[in-house]
Amino acid sequence: MTTELVLLGTAGAPLPVAGRAGTSSALVVGERVFIIDCGRGSPSAFADARLDFARLEAVFLTHLHADHTGDLPGMLLYGWGVRAGKHGPLAPIRVYGPTRPEQAPAGDATFKRETTIRPELPTPGTADLVDNILAGYAYHLNVMPLDARMPDAGALVRAIDVPIPAGTTGSTPVVVFGDGAVRVTAVPVTHGRATPALAYRFDTTDGSVVFSGDTTVNDDLIALAQDADILVHQVADLGYLERHGYTGAALDRLAALHTDVTRVGSVAERARVRELILNHYLPAEPDAITEAEWARRAGQGFAGRTTAGSDGLRRTLRRSGET
Repeated sequence: MTTELVLLGTAGAPLPVAGRAGTSSALVVGERVFIIDCGRGSPSAFADARLDFARLEAVFLTHLHADHTGDLPGMLLYGWGVRAGKHGPLAPIRVYGPTRPEQAPAGDATFKRETTIRPELPTPGTADLVDNILAGYAYHLNVMPLDARMPDAGALVRAIDVPIPAGTTGSTPVVVFGDGAVRVTAVPVTHGRATPALAYRFDTTDGSVVFSGDTTVNDDLIALAQDADILVHQVADLGYLERHGYTGAALDRLAALHTDVTRVGSVAERARVRELILNHYLPAEPDAITEAEWARRAGQGFAGRTTAGSDGLRRTLRRSGET
């Protein structure tokens, strides 16, 4: 058995850009496929990577911003028709992610809501999100089986909120999922007012991969990533963004949301990981900053290997001693 990491998309922020799909990754463990975040274009990237929708076992959402969840409906629905085996429907796809925050985050004089959408539940969690996807696509789910052979829509998906309190520090990792081959743990990270936001660690018999999600420099993430084979970490060039119009309060907010390229190497070094792979670029446009420049600046202070992630990049982990 091998474990393979596939970057499906590496762009940060919701606005589509040419040449990069939205942030999404796959971890393939033997015959099983796990998805981390579902940004723009992730179902098509999944197919381009020659991954099988019948093997999709679970989706893990780091947080509920649209650039991480926007194509979750497609990831669930586009492959619905193939999710059947010799003995009936396959097991439901599990979707793990943040629970509802204890209260809706507040704004201030500069950044505030003009209209509160769905005031009775303004900050739904992952289970709420999946329920609303099914409700929104009820026409398709109820009518499509009348014209094509489809598995039971009631067995399509199960959503699970990850019970991690927001805003805690020194957190003990929560076991999200585990069996004999895969163990997934999570901690909260700091991503502005997006709470809770999560980082995930996957441990398999082949090695370990950690996904930072969107975060500032975070001690709990560093503890979670200790001695991992790969740390997939988001990165922003705040200096570039400042030169291109982000100043004052807007730049301060970005700095409270993301890890600057000049600091991510020290994160990887403190975590003692073998390889740092960059993801969720800000700026997202591929021609804004070269991959070589991203890797050079991010790798400062890190003794391991630094790789500027790109859409379609693959890394294979194997058990110690295998070739």
